[in-house]
Amino acid sequence: MKVILLIAMPTSVYADTPRVISTDAGVTELLFALGMQEHLIAVDVTSQLPADYPKLPNIGYHRTLSAEGLLSLNPSVVIGSEHTGPASVMTALQQAKVKFVQLNSANNSQQLAENVTRLSTALNQGDKGQALVQSIEQKLAQIAQANLAGERVAFLLSMDDSKLRLAGKRTSGDAFVSLMKGENIAAFDNYRNVSAESLLQMQPSVIIVAGREVADAVDNLLAANPVLAHTPAGKQRRIVAVNGATLVAGLSVSALDEAIRLTQQLSGSPALAQQDNH
Repeated sequence: MKVILLIAMPTSVYADTPRVISTDAGVTELLFALGMQEHLIAVDVTSQLPADYPKLPNIGYHRTLSAEGLLSLNPSVVIGSEHTGPASVMTALQQAKVKFVQLNSANNSQQLAENVTRLSTALNQGDKGQALVQSIEQKLAQIAQANLAGERVAFLLSMDDSKLRLAGKRTSGDAFVSLMKGENIAAFDNYRNVSAESLLQMQPSVIIVAGREVADAVDNLLAANPVLAHTPAGKQRRIVAVNGATLVAGLSVSALDEAIRLTQQLSGSPALAQQDNH
């Protein structure tokens, strides 16, 4: 009598050992927040890894990806946003039976929580996703206790200190201001170059600057644009810095931490103590 041995294979090898490529800075940040960073095998150029994290292959810019480059890394899942492209790359992934998960850029806290749920579900890590969503809700509750309601806020990108980019609607800066319940003084969409004099005329009561170095961003801004000291924000020492890396691809979990830091700092007193560099 012939005996046939049936060997039971794991029901989901992918669930245990996913090989993940992140094509978006927001996705990469969420993978770290979920504790799934060990499954990353490559990231895009906008993703910022911790200084002590091993270097990973870089797949380039998320809008101009190479299907051959992605597939050569043998991923089990590629995760990106609505900006991931070109379309031919998505077609190639589908033909190669590589799962592609698309998350929308988080322009509000609700979308951020939805992205956590979708990502954790796609990676079979529902429990971790639920825990992170609960953490997000706790952070939002903290922001609700101390926020910028009633404040006229200017969010600036200070690229070289002398050139000011003011965040208008539909930007990460605007999303950050809205998160803290502030009023964005910009009446336009996207980012625009503005002069310090025009910003003075807008009379912001709070100025948030996203600089390369949080510790020096405010001093550098005022040194290059001394007229800003005469705004209501400048007179009341309500010019503060945010870590711009937390807003590269919309709101992130670490952006919530920045919002908590700044709202608590700004709500403490009109005359701020020396900025907490956090």
